[in-house]
Amino acid sequence: MALARPLRTRVAFVEDAGVVPIELPRRGSAGASLVVAGIFVVFAGAWMVVIRELHFSEIRDVGDLMSRLFLLFWVIGWGVGVVVLGLLTVLLLFYREYFYVAGGRLVIGSRIGLLRTIGEYDTAGLRNVRVEPDAEGARVRFDYGEGSRTLGNVMPQPEADRIVAAIRAAMPAEGKTIEIAPNPAPETAPAKDAVAEVEPAGLGSAVALVAANLVPLAGVLFAGWRLDEVMVLFWAESAIVAFYTLAKMVVVGRWLAIPAGVLFLAHFGAFMAIHFLFIYEIFVRGLQAGGRAPAVGEALSGVFLPLWPALLALFVSHGVSFVLNFRARGEHRSMTLTALMAAPYKRVVLMHLTLIFGGWVVLAMHDLRPALAILVLLKIVTDLHAHRRERSQRSLVALKTRSL
Repeated sequence: MALARPLRTRVAFVEDAGVVPIELPRRGSAGASLVVAGIFVVFAGAWMVVIRELHFSEIRDVGDLMSRLFLLFWVIGWGVGVVVLGLLTVLLLFYREYFYVAGGRLVIGSRIGLLRTIGEYDTAGLRNVRVEPDAEGARVRFDYGEGSRTLGNVMPQPEADRIVAAIRAAMPAEGKTIEIAPNPAPETAPAKDAVAEVEPAGLGSAVALVAANLVPLAGVLFAGWRLDEVMVLFWAESAIVAFYTLAKMVVVGRWLAIPAGVLFLAHFGAFMAIHFLFIYEIFVRGLQAGGRAPAVGEALSGVFLPLWPALLALFVSHGVSFVLNFRARGEHRSMTLTALMAAPYKRVVLMHLTLIFGGWVVLAMHDLRPALAILVLLKIVTDLHAHRRERSQRSLVALKTRSL
């Protein structure tokens, strides 16, 4: 059911002069408020305890750094929950709704303290103002434009009847029966043309993807790259995927991308920290390594600096896909924040399962160079499969969107 859109919305700190707002009845929410407030206190307390224990002053090696980063991302993600619970507690304790009719307008407001959010409806456009029975009382509803909305929450029947009578008394006679002309059916392009436009999508980014993956292949064949360098490189590609995912969330969600991006950064960052620790301890240092681990700066520079050409190529490759597919071909129009947050896991999990099991096979072989080359080629095939599947799904969504 479509939602009735107000004629105008605004934010204010005072009511209009000369009006007396009528506060809408509230359901008993004292118990729910206390429960949510209690959960908020528990969550906030646990959050503060971890924050107090989180410090970066005594980091000796990569293991210490990754454990601190995991805790940092945990704090960020847990903090989102604390903020949500805090806002919900404030809403339950202080949120109020009210309405009044003045100057040919039905004004519906909600306030928390001094802050008011106000929606205005032209009384001439109101239709079918009514009381609908509910299992716990009654609801006041009305139609406006092409949708309808509920005024307030469930309330006693006498209260609902009085509110409906007050609104109907302010409605002009001609405003009670307004017919909305149906929208003309949108023109749709022939399916053949749409398919022709969508099919080439992803070709340029696929070429860039293969070209970027040829850099580590050349490193294995001609520069003597080791297994640990290949594993770290493709771990770093996951970080690049996360970077462009955040960029896509900004395009799709705009201001909503701030809370969604923080939540994504928290859980994906924690995953990346643990994953790097796993790769470092098994493939970089090795399970048989003894003695004291190298310092963080020495270890990370030794791991990442030799890989900068391949890292740059992968960053450019994913940037090409972002520009050509996501922006230029309009994939962002059919995407949601939820889908964007889930997409990296589908690709990263498949890619890293391929690499991890392939890495064990490489470790078991004596001649590493052919095995590493096969591993990189297998990764290219996996990437292309994921890329093609993603482009196909987006193309189908685009076709459906155009046919509506």
